Amino acid sequence: MTTKRTDKPADRFEITKNMTNYEKALAGEWYIFGEDQELHDRVVVWARGKYTEINKIALEDKEKAMDMLVEFAPGIDRSCDIVFPVQVEYPEQITIGANTFINNNFICLSGGKITIGKHCFIGPNCSLFTPNHHPSDIKLRREGWQYDAPISIGNDVWFGGNVTICPGVSIGDNVVVGAGAVVTKDIPSNCIVGGNPAKIIKELAEE
Repeated sequence: MTTKRTDKPADRFEITKNMTNYEKALAGEWYIFGEDQELHDRVVVWARGKYTEINKIALEDKEKAMDMLVEFAPGIDRSCDIVFPVQVEYPEQITIGANTFINNNFICLSGGKITIGKHCFIGPNCSLFTPNHHPSDIKLRREGWQYDAPISIGNDVWFGGNVTICPGVSIGDNVVVGAGAVVTKDIPSNCIVGGNPAKIIKELAEE
């Protein structure tokens, strides 16, 4: 995967001119978030309202909150163990496999598709970010242009606390990501990584 587009919004105009910003976001195309009321209502108003409600209910009844979370984001397997609060902006874009544990304060900005495999352990305060902005064009950033790149995390992956996964990153199976790591590039299977930017520290035996 790649985290950076090399084109500009004008290069995509003929392809995207009849798409809504919501459709552009899901397709990984350039869009301006604030110019589309539908996108604002769907993400800021509806999604934020839903996960805020779920987080409040979790204080009294975690099982009910889990049922509501799975209804809100059907790609989350009901066998997952999630410690609230959570933040999920595009619930239709996230998939979490069976028997995965996620600790509190999980932030998932998922305009781009996010896939987390089975039997993963995600520490507290971890963040997965799919939105990206132009890396070198200040004018486009000021105008608010962005795009979303998907994130993929394999099976049996373990994150320490405060891990950040950047847009477009793919992580293989059986990977340990050390606490505080910032993952900016793809990580192969069977290794330990850490640091900012995260680098391979040690290879692991393939299971």
